[in-house]
Amino acid sequence: MNDERRAGTAYADRPPSIFLTMDLKKLSATQRMDLLNEVDNARATLDAAYLRTVNGLVEALGDTQAAVDLITVERKTTSARVGKDIAFAGSLAARHPLSFAALADGRLNWLRADIVDRACSGLTEKNARAVDAAIHPHASELSPGQLWSLLRKTILSIDPEGEAKRRAIAKGRRRISVRTEPDGMATQFWHDSAENILAVQDRIDTIARDHKRGGDSRSMNELRADIMRDLLLGKYSSKTVAHVYVAGNASTILGLDDLPGTLRGYGAITAEQLREIAFGLHAVWTGVLVDDGGYPKKMAEKKYRPSAALKEFVQLRDNTCTFPACYLVAHKTDYDHVRPWNRRGPTDDTNGNCECRRHHRAKHSGRWRVRTGADGETVWTSAITRRDYTKRREPLVPVMAE
Repeated sequence: MNDERRAGTAYADRPPSIFLTMDLKKLSATQRMDLLNEVDNARATLDAAYLRTVNGLVEALGDTQAAVDLITVERKTTSARVGKDIAFAGSLAARHPLSFAALADGRLNWLRADIVDRACSGLTEKNARAVDAAIHPHASELSPGQLWSLLRKTILSIDPEGEAKRRAIAKGRRRISVRTEPDGMATQFWHDSAENILAVQDRIDTIARDHKRGGDSRSMNELRADIMRDLLLGKYSSKTVAHVYVAGNASTILGLDDLPGTLRGYGAITAEQLREIAFGLHAVWTGVLVDDGGYPKKMAEKKYRPSAALKEFVQLRDNTCTFPACYLVAHKTDYDHVRPWNRRGPTDDTNGNCECRRHHRAKHSGRWRVRTGADGETVWTSAITRRDYTKRREPLVPVMAE
């Protein structure tokens, strides 16, 4: 939601208590959406006030551990939780002042502020502030997935050498750990390079979908868990091939420059990581012509079902599901006609969008109307609120500055 609409709602500048006493039955769906926005904005402002106060207490005591102990007993919480809050509050104040201000204004929530902080955790304070300044004009209007993508690109632009060093250190910290859970269960954590994790996940997903098509009654989550267990314990074997999808300039792959690439499902990666994937795996590369802005060019076909080539092209272009709040990777989505085939909608890249199964169904339910904007962005209009929600495409490859 843009700032102009936020500032103009009927519930701006009301005290938080008003939200607990309002009679919702008298409000339309659109008015309730306005109210939801104001409540969420107020929550962000209170979160900022809490973090600012936490910072102030640490400053007054001059001892972080003393503050942890005091808040823990006062608020009846855990020292781990308080320690994280104190670290977060200090980092926002010192390293991300513009994001902290946006949180205080209700333009950025805790989740997105945390994404900024975690993405910049390995940066120097100077570079963290530079990233904060670079993303500031856009961060408040981005979803978590879009914000993560912007942060990855910005960090690679501001500190490419540092990113390569941090990645080398991070690879040395790969590990597996286990956490026990109630009801006889446990959770296993695997920390490794993004391409390895995504490749394994793709293979498990592919096998699970094959089982589902064969009539297996287990849910997809159950299938994933059982397949991973059986593969690791040697109870099951499969010739299914794993796939990871990366995009980059041919010149970068050949080592002629060091422009960053993109790992689908993760975001921007260094040129070094791109080349590692290119030459370290049994990679198959497909050439795609792009325009001066880095966007893929046109393809078209005269039939209802898209060919594999057209579908791959649209997946490369969209990268994820085109619903504004969804970031399921494109190769797990459906190709959908923006204008229906039975209404003379062509099967081509201009009329084709990536939509996950859930939002594909949502579009055809009548709750949403979808169109393509003048700049190629996908615009979803809610039949309930009559408001537009936009998802913009991103360049497939970076464009070298002149």
